[in-house]
Amino acid sequence: MSNWLQQIQSVLAKKGSDGKAGGLSDMLAPGALGGLAGLLVASKSTRSLLTKYGGKALLVGGGAAAGAVLWNKYKQRVRETHQDEPEFGQLQTPVDQRAERLVTALVFAAKSDGHIDDRERAAIEQNIHQAGYGSQAETLIQQAMNRPLDPQWLAADVKNEEEALELYFLSCAAIDVDHFMERSYLSALGDALKIPQDVRDGIQRDIQAEKAA
Repeated sequence: MSNWLQQIQSVLAKKGSDGKAGGLSDMLAPGALGGLAGLLVASKSTRSLLTKYGGKALLVGGGAAAGAVLWNKYKQRVRETHQDEPEFGQLQTPVDQRAERLVTALVFAAKSDGHIDDRERAAIEQNIHQAGYGSQAETLIQQAMNRPLDPQWLAADVKNEEEALELYFLSCAAIDVDHFMERSYLSALGDALKIPQDVRDGIQRDIQAEKAA
């Protein structure tokens, strides 16, 4: 059973020898992802979905979204689109960088409709500070807020099909696609990651079914 977030969480939730939190990596520890999404994402249904996923294990390959067989099919389809890249699928991005990428993806998703104004941004930054994620996380979120939406940049260091799918899935889960700018952003991200259209459609159906439930 594929369970990418639980795998990441098992690493990210580890504490240092002094018992203190590990900073940026703790943002994807169990429960933290849903809390972070709640601070960044405006849509109630999306917040609820990500809080549910982030508060437990996000069973992408289990009962929470696609079944294991379907998820493995998704991975195979993504592998096929990267056949011209010999090293794709042979490496993994270091965990801290993977966490940074997913947090940045959440910020990009939150602002993909172009509607985060100065007041909303100030509120988000204040909430992030009060949540106690730490200075490294606050800096990362500020940088992502300042950076123009750039799906190509976000996807550039993805090393394998699991990373491609987790990035696209989380972005889809964080966006209610009811605005042309959001649709355009997701389309560009899917193109950058070389996610086949049938896989994109399947992920959207899975997420919409979860939100409807």
